[in-house]
Amino acid sequence: MPESSLVTADTYRDQYNAGIARFAALFTRLMDLNEFSHPTMVALTRNCMHGVSWLHSSQISGLRHGKLVSPGPRTFIAIQQLNWYLHRYATEKKLIPNTDSSNSYRNGFAITENGEAPSVGWFLEVFCGQRKPTDIDLYEIYLTDAQAKDKSEQWAKVIRSLMMQNGIDIISELKDVLKNRYPARDEHRVQKVQQVLLRGDTWTSEELKIELPAITALSASLGGPSDESAFLH
Repeated sequence: MPESSLVTADTYRDQYNAGIARFAALFTRLMDLNEFSHPTMVALTRNCMHGVSWLHSSQISGLRHGKLVSPGPRTFIAIQQLNWYLHRYATEKKLIPNTDSSNSYRNGFAITENGEAPSVGWFLEVFCGQRKPTDIDLYEIYLTDAQAKDKSEQWAKVIRSLMMQNGIDIISELKDVLKNRYPARDEHRVQKVQQVLLRGDTWTSEELKIELPAITALSASLGGPSDESAFLH
């Protein structure tokens, strides 16, 4: 926080709004890299907390889209618990409590700070704009919408080429490809990808940065670039 003489009301608002956007990117990455649908994440947090249900689909949607501006502490407890058990699964291969297989969390991606699963307070500080994650690159770079348009078009060109190389017909088989290879499960995001590939639609700067994990996963599944920076830089 700047010196008190430089602080204005806008300083607090801007910091908080930046935190909400940063948390949206972080939370989306947690879901996309684990290929979690809303129901899966709700169920897994309930499993982690032995039947306590403190994270709901409406909250998940609000967090992903930066629309939930004042979530209660129970929300952060639920997210932290799920992330902690995901980290334990990733490092020790121990199942999440109250599950008998890892089918729904086989990717085992967890958010870390200094290599460890962070505390409830850490998640809250990120949301409030008091902290920036250090172990994960959220690509907080300035990208104009014109640049995002160019990069969207470049990505679409790569994916269409990869589909052709894999003998996949983009017109008749695209829906099945996205169902099986695109980790995001939100209907509007799947529709957007279809429009980018088929109609020449593009993502805005903020949309593109949030979509990076999912669109890179799709590329990698087709034998293309697996590094997110390939589609950003």
